[in-house]
Amino acid sequence: MSPPLSKFAQSVGGSTVVGMRRQADALEAQGMTIIDFGIGEPDFEAPPPVREAAIKAIQDGHGNYIDPRGLLELREAIAAFEGAQHGLDVDPDQIVVTPGSYGGLSLITRALLDPDDEVLVIEPGWGPYKAMVKLTGAQAVGVPMGTKQGRFVIDGDKLEAAVTAKTRAIIVNTPWNPTGRVLLPEELAAVAKVAERHDLWIVADEVYSELVYANASHVSIATLGEDVRARTVIATSLSKSFAMTGWRLGYCIAPAELSVLLAKINQYTSRCATSIVQHAAIAAFRESASYVADMHAQYSKRRDAIAAGLNTIPGVECPLPEGTFYAFPQIPEAWGDSKDVAGYLLQEAGVLLTPGASYGPASRHHLRLSFATSTELIEEGMARMQKALPPSGLIANND
Repeated sequence: MSPPLSKFAQSVGGSTVVGMRRQADALEAQGMTIIDFGIGEPDFEAPPPVREAAIKAIQDGHGNYIDPRGLLELREAIAAFEGAQHGLDVDPDQIVVTPGSYGGLSLITRALLDPDDEVLVIEPGWGPYKAMVKLTGAQAVGVPMGTKQGRFVIDGDKLEAAVTAKTRAIIVNTPWNPTGRVLLPEELAAVAKVAERHDLWIVADEVYSELVYANASHVSIATLGEDVRARTVIATSLSKSFAMTGWRLGYCIAPAELSVLLAKINQYTSRCATSIVQHAAIAAFRESASYVADMHAQYSKRRDAIAAGLNTIPGVECPLPEGTFYAFPQIPEAWGDSKDVAGYLLQEAGVLLTPGASYGPASRHHLRLSFATSTELIEEGMARMQKALPPSGLIANND
C-alpha cells in the first residue's frame, strides 16, 4: 500500500470543461460530429511576427535559463503596453513573467495565503480560482451575485457580508468569465471599498482585457487610486488576446515587495517561463497590434451571431456579451440543472458547451458557450440546439 497523499491536493476536483471534452472525444470516436463551444481557446494562430520571432530565437540560440522575473526587454515591453492600453504606471521590476496566467495565479495564492485563510471568490466564477486557493490549504468562499436586466452584477454588500476575520483576499475578474460582462468602474469601486475597509488583497484576473466590444471599456481596478493599487496584484496572459494558449506565457503585476516574493516562488516552481516564448512575446507586444485587431473584429461578428441564434430558442435569454468570447444565456428553470441540459445537448445534438452550474450555484440555470470558433460552426451549432430544445425528457423528469 502506498503512503498517504496530500490532503490539499485531494481536495481539488477535476475540470468540467476537460471532463466534457473527454466525453465528446469518446462520441467522436464513435462517429459523431461535435460542435465545440466548450473550451475558451481561440481558433486563430499566434500572429506571424510572434511565430517568426520564436523561430529566430531558436536559431539564435536563446534556449537558456532566464532570470525568474523574466526577460528584461519583455518586461519593458509589457510595462509600455499596460501603460498605453490600461493607464497603468508600471515599473518593469513590478512584473514577473510566468507560464500562463495559471502560473501567475498559482504564485499569487502561495505568496498571499496561509492554511485556513479565506479568499472571496465572486460567483459565477472560473473554477480554477477555488482549486488554486485550496492547494495552499486556504479556503475559497464563493460569493454568489445576482442579476440585473439579465446580466450578473457585482454587489458590494454581498462581499461585505462574506468577510470574516480569516479573509485575506478577493478575486475579481474583468472582463468576467463566464458571464461576458465588463465590470463598470462603480462595480470595481465596490470591490475596492470592501478590500480597503478590511485590509484585503485584491487579485485581479485581467486575461480578457483586450476582448471588449462596442461601447464597453476595460478598466483595471489598480487604476482606482494609490491605496487600491498598493493592495492589487494583477494576473494576465497572452493566451486569449494574442491566440497563444499553448505557448504558456503570462505575467503578474504587483507592488514591489510582493513582486520580489513572486519571483522567488517562480524560481522554485518553474525556474522561468520558457525562454524561446519570452523572446517571441516581445513581438506580440510590439509588432502584432494589427493581427489582434483582425481577430477582435471576427470575435465581434461571432458574438452577434451566437447571441442572435440563442435568442431564437424559446425560453432562452442571452444578453449580448460585453467582453470575453463567451455567451452566457439563461435557460428556463423547468429544464432543470444546466449540467443535465449540457449532457443532453452533447449526447443528443453533438453540441459541446459548459453548464453554468460549474461556475457556482448562482448560474445553475445558465450555459456558457465559447464563440472562439468560426461563424459557420456557430450557425451549425445554433441549428442543432434549436432543433433539440426544449429537452422534453428533462422537463418531464423535473415536473
